[in-house]
Amino acid sequence: MAWNGSGGAADAPRSGERRRAAGGGAKPRPVPSARAKSPLRGALAALAVVIGAGLAWWLVSRPASTEPAPGPAHGKSAAVPKPVAPKPAKAGATNAQSKAEKPAKPEPPPFQKRPGAMQLPDGRVLTFRPPKEGEFRIVHSHGSTYKCDHLGNWEDITPKPIFDNSFEETLVGLATTGNFIPGMLMGIDYDDAIKMLTKPVVINPDDPEDVVEKKEAVAAAKEAILDYMKDGASLDDFVMEMRKQVVKERFIRGMALKEIVASLKEGRAQDAADMRDAANKMLENDNLRPMNLPAHIEQAIEENK
Repeated sequence: MAWNGSGGAADAPRSGERRRAAGGGAKPRPVPSARAKSPLRGALAALAVVIGAGLAWWLVSRPASTEPAPGPAHGKSAAVPKPVAPKPAKAGATNAQSKAEKPAKPEPPPFQKRPGAMQLPDGRVLTFRPPKEGEFRIVHSHGSTYKCDHLGNWEDITPKPIFDNSFEETLVGLATTGNFIPGMLMGIDYDDAIKMLTKPVVINPDDPEDVVEKKEAVAAAKEAILDYMKDGASLDDFVMEMRKQVVKERFIRGMALKEIVASLKEGRAQDAADMRDAANKMLENDNLRPMNLPAHIEQAIEENK
């Protein structure tokens, strides 16, 4: 079916035939002629003129900007950020002035010598219960030993090293007081340990009596360690066993001393003496050293039991 330029149909079929050709559906939309005048066409042309004039006026009158305005995202209007007011500055001086004006930490007052306190050369102050008049207090700190009187006078009596190597010097503490650093004796190769343990301890003719006693104790300790290791045990095994014994010894001593002091405060000197004797018996059964109570505690027990 052909359409003419004016929108009319040549040999147009009747309406019934037109509906049958379209399958019996709705009527086809007519196509307007290009030359036909319409009121809607004129209105659209007038609206385009008005919009163009308004756009030209806006482009001329808008303020200049150094940056393009961001376009809307996804068809939405771009949000205008709210101006943020600057935070008010804190009253007072600037940071530099504040640091400069910050009061310096006050210097500690100079140390005043007094009973029960001592100041070491490095500035550290040790405090302890002052001894009675005419007696002394032995203070241990950081591997050093100090002798202090009842007025606050003191002297360094730290014993000088007896041996020229750390292994035997560590054995001094192990053999005499039970105080030693396990790490200093552990991790040593088996052959190296045997070599150091079989090294003889030399006692010189001019050695003081206390030094001779410590050297003899170290020699005995070496023999005990070698005897322990003869069945294949390592030096580490011996050290750990000794560590257990030291912990046990300190526990017995600590509990006994606590009960002894409590008994003396309550006026039960005989109970304190019985506790001391029972603790020493327990230590003896485990081949441990007996208790060595401070002189003032022994004196209180003997004078009041």
